[in-house]
Amino acid sequence: MSEEPPVASILLVDDHLQNLVVLGAALEPLGQRLVKATSGREALRRLEEEDFAVILLDVRMPDLDGYQTAHLIKAQERTRHIPLLFLTALQREDQHLLRGYAQGAVDYLLKPFEPEVLRAKVAVFVDLHRRNEALKLREARLREQEREALLRQGEAHARALLNAMPQAVWAARPDGTQAWCNAAWTALLGGNGAGPERHALVECVHPGERESVLAGIREALRSGRPWDGQHRMGRPEAYRWHHLKVTPLPASAEAWSGFLCTATDIDDEHRTQQISQLLSHASVMLSSSLDYHATLARLAQLVVPRFADWCTVDVLDRGASLAGLTRVAVAHAEQGKAERVLELHQRYPPREDDLSGVARVLLTGQPELLSELPEPMLRRMAMDEAHLELLREVGHQSRICVPIRARERNFGALTFGISGARPRYDRRDVALAEELGRRAAVAMDNALLYRDAQRAQQEAQEANRLKDEFLATLSHELRTPLTSILGWTQMLLRRDDLDEAGRRRGLETIERNARVQRQLVEDLLDVSRIAAGKLTLDLREVKLREVVDAALESVRPTAEARGVVLQAAPGEVSESVLADSTRLQQVLWNLLTNALKFTERGGCVRLEARREEAFVALTVSDTGKGIEAGFLPHVFERFRQGNTGRGHGGLGLGLAIVRTMVELHGGTVDVHSDGPGTGATFTVRLPLRAGLEASLTGEQAGEAPPLRGVKVLFLGNPVEARESVEGFLRNAGAEVRVVASLAEALTALAQHRPDVLVSDILLPGEDGFALMRNHEVRGRIPALALCGDTRMEAQRRILEEGFQMHLCKPVASGELTAAVSALLSRARGSAQEV
Repeated sequence: MSEEPPVASILLVDDHLQNLVVLGAALEPLGQRLVKATSGREALRRLEEEDFAVILLDVRMPDLDGYQTAHLIKAQERTRHIPLLFLTALQREDQHLLRGYAQGAVDYLLKPFEPEVLRAKVAVFVDLHRRNEALKLREARLREQEREALLRQGEAHARALLNAMPQAVWAARPDGTQAWCNAAWTALLGGNGAGPERHALVECVHPGERESVLAGIREALRSGRPWDGQHRMGRPEAYRWHHLKVTPLPASAEAWSGFLCTATDIDDEHRTQQISQLLSHASVMLSSSLDYHATLARLAQLVVPRFADWCTVDVLDRGASLAGLTRVAVAHAEQGKAERVLELHQRYPPREDDLSGVARVLLTGQPELLSELPEPMLRRMAMDEAHLELLREVGHQSRICVPIRARERNFGALTFGISGARPRYDRRDVALAEELGRRAAVAMDNALLYRDAQRAQQEAQEANRLKDEFLATLSHELRTPLTSILGWTQMLLRRDDLDEAGRRRGLETIERNARVQRQLVEDLLDVSRIAAGKLTLDLREVKLREVVDAALESVRPTAEARGVVLQAAPGEVSESVLADSTRLQQVLWNLLTNALKFTERGGCVRLEARREEAFVALTVSDTGKGIEAGFLPHVFERFRQGNTGRGHGGLGLGLAIVRTMVELHGGTVDVHSDGPGTGATFTVRLPLRAGLEASLTGEQAGEAPPLRGVKVLFLGNPVEARESVEGFLRNAGAEVRVVASLAEALTALAQHRPDVLVSDILLPGEDGFALMRNHEVRGRIPALALCGDTRMEAQRRILEEGFQMHLCKPVASGELTAAVSALLSRARGSAQEV
C-alpha cells in the first residue's frame, strides 16, 4: 500500500500555559498535530473526541494530578493503549518512579528538559503509532477489497440465479425507468437484449390494463407495502397472463430508491381456469332449454370476447346438404360488426367447392385451424373485391371452425375468429373449440331426441287410439256380413215357404257377404305378413295391359251394381313390367274398389294408363266425395280412415297395402284431391322393363341411346361390374366410373360429380348404406341400390336409408336402363318444382 497514514495527534497536558508553549515549540519540528489541555479533566474530554499517538502528562496539577489522570486514562478500553510520558520537576526518586510506572507510564522527563531528547522520545512513539495506523489502513483496505470481491461474486451469483429463474424480474429507478432485468424479462419482451433498457414496466402490460398497473405501483410507493395483481403481459402479438408483484426498495426512512417487480407466468393455470369456467357456463346454458337455436345464440354471446372476437353458429336444419344450412347466431365484440358478419354470410354463403370454412368442415367432419390469415390468403378466399373488403372489416387474423357433431351426424358448425390484438389460435384452442362443438352437438341431439320421443309418444297414443278404433271397426265389419250369412242360413233351413227367387236371393247374399269376409281376412293376413317382413313377390315379366284388363273386369259387376260408370283408357301401353301379377292386380283392384266405394250412383270411376319416359303411370280417378286436405298425408297409413270411412265400411287397410305393394315393385303411389266433393286421383308409377330387343330396335331406327351423356358412378365389385352392370350402362350410352370401396367412392365424388349413383348393398367389409350417410350423397344424388335380398324388410330399409330405387339381382339390361332413366326423370321433375 503506497498511501501514507494521516498526521498523528499528540496530547499535551499541563496546568501552566508557559509550559504548554515550551512543549509545543519543542515538538513542532515533528510536524504532527499538537493538542493542548490545561487540566486532567480537559485531557479526558479530548481523549473522548479523538485518538492520540502519545500523551505528555504533567504530574503536579490541581484537581486531578497526573497520576489520577493516568489512572482514568488506563481504565478506559479505548485509551488504555496510548503511551504516557510523565513530565515533572520533582527529583527522580524511586517512589515517584514506581508510582508513575504503576499508572502505565512508559517514561519520565524532568523539567527542564532538552528539546532534542523530548523530540526523540516522542518521535519514537509517533512513528510507532503511524506504523500501527498504516497496518490498520492496510487491513481495512484488504477487508474492503475482500468485501467488494465477495459483493461482486455475490452479485454475479445473484444475477446468474435471477437469470436462471422462470420468473421475470425487473428493477426500477426512482423515476420508474429500468435499472436491471433478468433473462426471463428480456424473453418476455421478445428476446431483444437492448429493447428492455428502453421500456418502462407498463409498456409490457396489455394496453387495456396499464392504468390499473400504474395505480398499483403508485399505491405501493405511497404505502410502502407490496402490491400484486394478475395481468396480461408480453409482446403485443403474444400477451400471456402473469402474476405481477411490485415491492418498494427503501433508500431511507422517508424515501424510496425505486421498486422491484416480479412477473410469474400463470397463463396455463389461468387458461385452464377460464376454460373450466367457460365450459361450465356453456353446459348450463346449453341444457337450459330445448330451443337449441336460442341456446346456440346465447353460446355465441358467451364465447365473445372470452374466447373469440367474433363467433358464428350454422345449423343443418333440413337434411344434410348445404341447402339446409342456416346461420342461427352471430356475435361480435365490436359494436355493429355482427350485422357485417351476417351480411358476409348472406352475400357469400358457403359453397361445396370451398377449400376452407364451414362447407369444408361439414364435408370432412374434421376441425379446421387457420392460425394466421395474411392478406394474400384473404385475397385467395375472396370471390371479389367487395368480398375481400367484408373479410377485412369483420376481422380475419385467425380462425377456427369445428363441426357440431354427435353420433356420426353433423348438426352444423361453430366458427371462432380473432380480429384484434389477442394471441393467435393454436392447437390448444382447437381442443377447446371442439369441446364446445361436442357439447353443442349433445344439446342439439338431446333436444331432437326429446322431440322425437314426444312425437313417438304422440304417435303411440294415436296408434293406440287407432288400434281401438280398428278393433271396433273390425268387430263391426266381421259381424255385419256374419249377421247376414247367419240370418239367411237360418231362413233357408227353417222356412219352407221361400220360393225359388227368395232362396236365390238368400244364397247370393250369403255368397256376397262370404266374399266380403274373405277379403277382410286376406287384408288382415297381408298386413300381418307385411309387419312380419314375410311378404314376398313372385317377380316376372308381366304384360301391363293384361293386368289392367283383369283388374277392370274384376270390379265391373260392382260398378254396375252401384250405378257407377267405369271408364278405361289403357292407351297404347304395351310394355312389360317386372312385377308379381297377382299383387299388381290386387293394387289396382284395391284402388278401383276404393274409388267405387266413395262414388255415388251416377258418378264415374276412370282407370288411365300412360307412359312417362321410363315409367308407366296408372291413374285411378273418381268423382266421389274427395278427401280433406288435412287427411291427405295419412291416406296410406294403416287403420286410418277419413270422416267418410265409417259410413262406407272397411278396415282402412287397403290403401296401406297398396303403398307397400307398389314400393316393393320399386314404384311410387300418390294421391291428389281438391277437397270434399271434388273426387280423388290416385297415381301409381312403376318402372318399365324395357327389353334388350327394344333398345336394339331403337338404335337401329336411329334413335339416340337412352343414357347418352349420363354420368354414372358404380360402387361394387369391379370385375363383375365390367362384365354386367358397367357393360349394360355403357351400351345404353352412359359414362361409367367403377369404384370398389367407400373411400374410393368419396374420392370419386369429390373429383367427379355423377348424375346417378348405382351401388351394391353388400361389399367386402362394408355396406352401401354407409355411403348414403354421407351428407354429400344423401338426398343430393339420385341413388339406385342393387340387392340380392328380396325380403320386404330389406327392401324397405333400402328406401329408408336414402336410396330412391332398388333392383333385385340379377339385373337385366333394360331393367337397369329404365331404372336409371326413371331416377333422372324424377330428379329433373323435383328440380323443376323447386
